Amino acid sequence: MLRYPAAFLVVFAGVAPARAATITVKPGDSYDKIESAQAGDTVLIEPGTYKFRVYLENSGTAANPITIKGKDPANRPVWDLGGQPISSWPGSYDGGDSNRGAWQVAGDHYVIESIIFRNCQDNIGAGLRARNVTGVTVRDCLFEGGTNGLYGAADDFVVEFCEFNNNGGNMDHNVYIMGGTFTLRYSYIHDSKSGGQNLHIRARQATIEYNWISRAGTYEVDMMSCELLCGGSGSSSVTMKMTLRGNVIVQGSSGSDRIVVQMDDHPGEESNDSTGTTTKMELTMINNTVIGQQVDMVVKMRNDTVQTAAILHNNIFYGVNALAVADDPGSGGFTRSGSNNWIPSGASASGVTGSIQGGDPGFANPGAKDYQLKAGSPCIGKAASVGGLPTKEYYLNETTKLQYRPRATAKDVGAFEHGNTAKPVGPHETQPPPPPPSDGSPPTPTDGGTVPAADGPVIPAGDSGKKGANSLDGGCSCAMTSPADLEALWLLLPLVAFSRRYRRGLRRAARLFRR
Repeated sequence: MLRYPAAFLVVFAGVAPARAATITVKPGDSYDKIESAQAGDTVLIEPGTYKFRVYLENSGTAANPITIKGKDPANRPVWDLGGQPISSWPGSYDGGDSNRGAWQVAGDHYVIESIIFRNCQDNIGAGLRARNVTGVTVRDCLFEGGTNGLYGAADDFVVEFCEFNNNGGNMDHNVYIMGGTFTLRYSYIHDSKSGGQNLHIRARQATIEYNWISRAGTYEVDMMSCELLCGGSGSSSVTMKMTLRGNVIVQGSSGSDRIVVQMDDHPGEESNDSTGTTTKMELTMINNTVIGQQVDMVVKMRNDTVQTAAILHNNIFYGVNALAVADDPGSGGFTRSGSNNWIPSGASASGVTGSIQGGDPGFANPGAKDYQLKAGSPCIGKAASVGGLPTKEYYLNETTKLQYRPRATAKDVGAFEHGNTAKPVGPHETQPPPPPPSDGSPPTPTDGGTVPAADGPVIPAGDSGKKGANSLDGGCSCAMTSPADLEALWLLLPLVAFSRRYRRGLRRAARLFRR
């Protein structure tokens, strides 16, 4: 076996990419430090209150995103703009839309974690805005008291373990998504201001799953025509899709006559609505628990010019008089389908089959907002076996929040599986495998979602992560297995020969081989 000298390790190390930087930001530092981050860098923000705008123009990559997070998740840094206009605060960006977000993400591939955005207000302003980009993940953040909490559009826009509280107003909302693809999970969205909605979603594809959504100023969820990032190049039409899976949705006493609105551009409804290339709108609700206040309908379907479809499986619809109602029908047409929903006796369920009707779905303690199923519930074992069944569930209520737990089976109707004792998972824990079903049947397939570990990279099996064997920084016993491997190493050397340090290493290696 041919071994190469230690000098080659110095030369070979030169071909490795530069180490990512860690940037620490303290109260008193400016926005420049945050905005300087490059692909692969991590920005750690120390606890404290910050009062400036942030414009994130650099881009990471899918493999090496730019990560910006609170240094201590138990004491998160706070962006509190005191209700003063966002654009009046210091910042590097002074464009005409500088008022749209305390933080604006204008580059691709960011992870933003453990930040509080409070009192960020302005015309259509928000705590955080995505500016038609790709690959934005927001985790363990609180948005409260803003004109909007979260705003904008991105492809691969993921929000998880976040809380939205008391944002919105007339035409402003806790969450206002303009387009792209959007996923919201394991979050608590509640108490939007009067006139505002909890979720105002215009994404071409949205997945809203395993959340607690409650007490909106108007609608809990609104699905409207897509505006931005609505289709690929040359696209002439878009089918907008929204999936509501495994959510607990609790209507407030001051809510409207419907809980979810599915609609096309409705003349006079909002001046900025536009159908664009949208030709169909499809809403799927599966295994949600919906608590209404004797509301007229769960889903209001408006179809001025496009087809609308509502697909409802395995939901509990409590305190409602009808499921999906076509209101102000137009030329687009509508369809309603689904099966195995629990509905109150006498409620209208046109288009769906296999309804479980009664006066009590069998909640454990509804007075305490515990909507798990108690023994003997008519919803146990009554779920239809359909595509897209939940693999997780929200945990637990409005006090124990921002967690989920695996759901090994989905045999029960509603957001909770009776008898599930799986350990809950929070924003800084590694996702466990799903528990085995109690009846011995195989678990439902997982959906591939993972939660990164809180500290450091995942170490591959068989590697302790310690310095030693097969390491460049201690105890190396590296060996080339063939002359061909050594030849391949020589081919890499010209790439780094421009460096004086590596030229010296090359000369030293050559002398050793001539001996």
